[in-house]
Amino acid sequence: MEHMTQNQVKLGIIIPSDLSKRNVTGGSTGFVRNILPHLNVKQAIIFGIGLNDTVPWKTQFLESNVEFVPICKLRSSSKIPMRLKVLICYILHRKQIINSGVEVLYVQMPECCLPLLNNNRAIPVIYHKHGSANPVAKSKFKIGRTILLRKFYEAVLKLIYKNAQWIIAIDRLTLQEAIKYGANDRSSLLMNAVDMEKFYPDGILRNNARKHLGLSQDEFAIIFVGRLEKSKGPERLLDCVPFLKEKMIPFHIFFAGEGTYKPYLEKCVITNHYDTNVTFLGHVQHEKLSYFYNMADVLVLPSETEGVPMVILEALACGTPVVASNVGGIPDIIVDGINGIVLDNLSPERLTSSIIEILSKRIGHKEITRSVEPYSVNNFVKTFDIIISNVLRK
Repeated sequence: MEHMTQNQVKLGIIIPSDLSKRNVTGGSTGFVRNILPHLNVKQAIIFGIGLNDTVPWKTQFLESNVEFVPICKLRSSSKIPMRLKVLICYILHRKQIINSGVEVLYVQMPECCLPLLNNNRAIPVIYHKHGSANPVAKSKFKIGRTILLRKFYEAVLKLIYKNAQWIIAIDRLTLQEAIKYGANDRSSLLMNAVDMEKFYPDGILRNNARKHLGLSQDEFAIIFVGRLEKSKGPERLLDCVPFLKEKMIPFHIFFAGEGTYKPYLEKCVITNHYDTNVTFLGHVQHEKLSYFYNMADVLVLPSETEGVPMVILEALACGTPVVASNVGGIPDIIVDGINGIVLDNLSPERLTSSIIEILSKRIGHKEITRSVEPYSVNNFVKTFDIIISNVLRK
């Protein structure tokens, strides 16, 4: 293994998602989907999970050298937290993954990483930490938000930082956390990557989308893309509706995504008679997101916590400016007035004024796209190749 190069490697990718249906259910899944066609490896096997009707251990090819293998079958909604179910699944199927012939394990979530550390075949583990926030604290399950489970999650992370062969940190806060708990010279800052061959400004797509959605020429399209959960702040955008109306601006807000908060948001729209200005698009397949990014005049993401959101990178790659909260790695991507606005104050008044400010600037699509060129998939893969080489030499 000492003389093996990255393009000879059989890479095991560990992510608790169902990629058989090619549906993207979160930022880390979208990130993995983006890098798959560009990986510089001999073969990659994604050990994911099967949701609902997906058959466990039935292999599918996602790319010519990329296989997807669901290790178990889970229900997408139940009374048991998904993170706990995932942890149990990867513990139960640890041996099959380790004995699959992969030479490096590239893991996306801590609940998958823990069972694979210190494996008996000495397969190096690269752990990709997708944000510094504790997601357990925002769990929709009351049991998940207890101090005990939050402390358990933190203890798991410390074990991973100490024992993984390499840590990839998605933002500076995450890198500082990894170093603090022992990663030191085994860590890299490597932000998410966007496939700029899939996401780019397209005037024809924009015109077709706006026509299809019934938008007039002077109507501004404002879009939210992501899980409709309280922590993502979709209600903050909804609260802007009366303030936007006061300014006599023609606008329409689109929510792309699903989540437990959706019924509440829909009720708010009906109660406040916002239905002429608000549309819920439901789940949008990842391959079709470019259609809506190009249609929009601004993406708004007023989240409580984030890492480096794929939706921001994708929107900017399409030339769409962004208004977002000052959390995680967002300030590293968005430069005020150049490709968007970063906010500390998320009040409806401040959010509305920022949306109007961005709309009035009418920043050129090409200028916005250029701002995310450093985060292209090609740049990510070059650095990832170096990391693989480093762990194989250890």
